[in-house]
Amino acid sequence: MKLRAAFLAATLTLLSTSAAHAVLSSSEKGQIRDFVSSAHAENAVRVRALVARTDLTAEESIAALSEAVVPVPFTDQRAVFLRELTFGVSSASSRPLLAQAVTRALLLRADAVFQKYVGGLDHEPGAISELVAIYSFLDGTIANAGRPTLAAHDASAGVSAAAYDACSKELRDHVERNARWLKGEGVVAESVGRVRAQAQAALLDMLPDGLTRRVDASDRLGLQGARRKILTEWGILFADAGKLDDAAVGRVHEALTRTPGARVDLEVIYAGEDRGPLRARGIVAFVGGGAGDANPFGEELTPSKVDPSTATIIQDLVVLAVKRALDNRGELRLQAEHDAAAAQGAGAKMLGKPRAPSVEHVVGAAAYLLVLDAPRALDLAFVRAVGGRPESAAILSDAIGALAAFPVASTDAAGLSLDLGKGSASTKVTAIRLAPNGAALGFTLEGHAWAITRGAPSFAVTGITRDAQVLSLGHLGTARTPLRDPAR
Repeated sequence: MKLRAAFLAATLTLLSTSAAHAVLSSSEKGQIRDFVSSAHAENAVRVRALVARTDLTAEESIAALSEAVVPVPFTDQRAVFLRELTFGVSSASSRPLLAQAVTRALLLRADAVFQKYVGGLDHEPGAISELVAIYSFLDGTIANAGRPTLAAHDASAGVSAAAYDACSKELRDHVERNARWLKGEGVVAESVGRVRAQAQAALLDMLPDGLTRRVDASDRLGLQGARRKILTEWGILFADAGKLDDAAVGRVHEALTRTPGARVDLEVIYAGEDRGPLRARGIVAFVGGGAGDANPFGEELTPSKVDPSTATIIQDLVVLAVKRALDNRGELRLQAEHDAAAAQGAGAKMLGKPRAPSVEHVVGAAAYLLVLDAPRALDLAFVRAVGGRPESAAILSDAIGALAAFPVASTDAAGLSLDLGKGSASTKVTAIRLAPNGAALGFTLEGHAWAITRGAPSFAVTGITRDAQVLSLGHLGTARTPLRDPAR
């Protein structure tokens, strides 16, 4: 009897073990392929029932889905289907497994696209679109499921930290397999630059939360130099087609240091000609384009030079900081709109060269000059005031207020302060005094205390002093003779 009982127990154990390691039949695999191919969202639950069976190992489940996904193009309809598969009703218990399965399946599909067009990917717009769509889906649907914050996934979305770790490793391996296209910052075609940017953003967002996330992302993406600093310091991915060398990106890093308002909620800076859609957890800023001005201060000052390869990139980032400030300071926006209109009047001049007519761009052009070289920006605005045209001084007042507005600039014993540029070096504007509407009325720069008088109700500039002395041309070190209208 004991021997018979033991045999029965062993038989039951064997049957139980066999059941726990069942495999999908050819018919079941065929059903999965058919359902994925047709991509009708109502069939996602049937695929989930087959793929996420508890009697399959994780690898068997992932392989079954991958076999169905890899042969077919990734379309909008298929994206809806895979989203329903992973996050539809009754998927909660299997969501971590499904997230990894969908991630690997789509990355293997991307591998197949790269292999098919290995000799001329940049000449295949359909392939480019599909690759961007795959990485965008992984970023928006998997990495940013639910309502994540800029620094953390949404735990209530049902994808565990372990699943995100596994998915990020899938992405890391995929980047390594396709390093020519996706890793680092080497030169690629413009169209491929956007593919790389979206893949890198997806990997950054997919990484598990933690203190080392930015460093881990930099390592996995093969970032070096200034690009690595921008990511590790602020969590911002600077992406392009590899046309900017490290010194140029270093100048972008300096500009970001001087414009904390531009960095708020920013995740991707994309400097490229291809302005197709990119998705990330934070803001994606498209910057650059057009011809950069090597002498943005014009002929009213002694000559100066600016790197034209980064000029428009930096100006666009400064405009982003100014826009954020004006969006958060309604009275400053109203004042800036009034001053921008006055600067376009007869005989008046803009301070700098706006890249668009909006008030953000008008004030942003002035703020850009401050970020490049604050002493020269003052000289340009004030040399016009000496010549009887105070409109540029008003915009300068607004620009300093915008740079100091959001987020709140650092304060020290000298009061509110800003780190700004001075050619290839930097300088500090301290003791900034703001009007109730947010425009700057006073500040100290390089040991000199400047004051701008702006009287109600228009708050036009009616006086400027340096160290309590009325402004004169002798106060402006880089100014030439003020430009005057010959008819006057």
